[in-house]
Amino acid sequence: MYFGGAFFVYEDVYDRRPTLSELESALRDLDCAEALALLSQISADLRLSKREKEPAGKLQQELAGSLLDDETVDRFKKRFGSVHMADRPVFHTPQILNVMRLVVQHSSGSEKTLTDTVARYKLGAACLMMNDLLLTKEEEAAIATGPDEQRMQVLMAQMVGPFEVVNTAAITHIVYRSRIMFHVLLNDNRIVQRITNECQGFDFAQEFSRVVGIPLRHWLFLLFAFYAYLSNYLHGDGTRHHEFLVVDRTKFRGESKITPTDFDLALKTLSVPLDKFAQMLNELRPTDWRFDFVPFKARPLIEVQPDRFLCPDIGFLVEKMHSGVYWAIFEGLTEQERPRLFKAWGILFEEYVNWFLNDRRFASPMLFYSSPKWPDGTECFDGAFAQDSRFLPMEYKGGFLKIEARYSGNPQVFESDLDLKIGAGCRQLANKIETLLNADPKKRRTLKNIPLTHVTRVIPVVVVQDQILRGPFINWHLNKIFNSRLDRSELHADVAIESVNVVGIHELETMAESAEGGTYDIFYGLQLRCFRDPDQIRI
Repeated sequence: MYFGGAFFVYEDVYDRRPTLSELESALRDLDCAEALALLSQISADLRLSKREKEPAGKLQQELAGSLLDDETVDRFKKRFGSVHMADRPVFHTPQILNVMRLVVQHSSGSEKTLTDTVARYKLGAACLMMNDLLLTKEEEAAIATGPDEQRMQVLMAQMVGPFEVVNTAAITHIVYRSRIMFHVLLNDNRIVQRITNECQGFDFAQEFSRVVGIPLRHWLFLLFAFYAYLSNYLHGDGTRHHEFLVVDRTKFRGESKITPTDFDLALKTLSVPLDKFAQMLNELRPTDWRFDFVPFKARPLIEVQPDRFLCPDIGFLVEKMHSGVYWAIFEGLTEQERPRLFKAWGILFEEYVNWFLNDRRFASPMLFYSSPKWPDGTECFDGAFAQDSRFLPMEYKGGFLKIEARYSGNPQVFESDLDLKIGAGCRQLANKIETLLNADPKKRRTLKNIPLTHVTRVIPVVVVQDQILRGPFINWHLNKIFNSRLDRSELHADVAIESVNVVGIHELETMAESAEGGTYDIFYGLQLRCFRDPDQIRI
């Protein structure tokens, strides 16, 4: 979804800020199932439309014309007639999901949004009101006053949840990564044995089958089948086919070889009846409800009527093909068993990154080294690139932040878990770089089979798996951790150390593929980041 700037709010149009109770009241008389159906359609439009400015602006105009009453549209035209709606959208995914939440919790009437214009306008007004609630006056003041660093920390915690939702991973990357991790690597005896040895006998395939009840490959196939079906809603020529918005249990399998048992067991992990979904939304969690979409992620299909399932967000269904494997096993383990999963997932991620980079044919003189080692054979970095006088050491971090860090909006909670899960990788990089490039030859160590005497520039990288870590200001915060640990006065004076680059796995895949094709220089790209943004703020 193209997202060019700050979205419009109700106050922009009506000069007052609506209340939550006003929003809930606007939704109360709507038919819940129909409102969810219309919101799911809008969600699909936002996810499946082209991620370019002009198509995005056209979609926003179409949605506004359909969902907002004449008075609201006229006010928009008079006040913001020259504004491109892709640059300041009205409708966006976090808003739509939050209105879905409120519909499930409060809509109990009979007004039909699909056929009744007045009901549809009520839903559109609720969407516009929801935009105002995504930033309270207190939160606005917290990011507008005080020292710069404090404001950046607050903004980082506020934006991380919505940013994650807007920027879900692309299906092309997810399907490829899923196939390599769960089909290729988990069929490699060396990797399976490594996980078994280092994780007290943990076995991904066995644990998944035990918890879910069907083989992992069957579950992943069904997930892709659901996605392929739902994505037919919006065709390449822009035509919409509404019959693909609903998965019908009685018809979906058709003449395929999908067994009823596999189908029902997969649905058990992916779907939830509407009444139970309402219970999930009402559960108390250590989060801010506006940013917490865990119920939508946990069960991306909602049974709104017997045997008929809506998908509130196709992006969450796509993510299930990768991180969903982890969470499916997680739910079936006890607190005492979960550390084995944490470690096994980290090993699998490390093996995937090295497999992916080893499989690329990079043009000389760029070289990739998987698991560089000290002379005694112990591992130093997780991976590294070398080219001419430049060296790019990498640490891989496959862990996920805990729920309260992700969605509470609390800077202290977020920073604490970020430091624990990812900050450790930054400190490890700093420690190892100091050892490699220490000004005192007696403290300096070398790498096995990787000459570094000619290196004059080091570009440290932390590769992360958690999609939420692509958010604004996170690299800045982790760079502070890296720099606080790295004592440049202890380093060889002829070697420059750049800021640490936090690179998501999606980013790394894109950069490596482009470098393999000869259209991108990884070193230059990361150096340019440092040059343009030395503090790595990344807004």
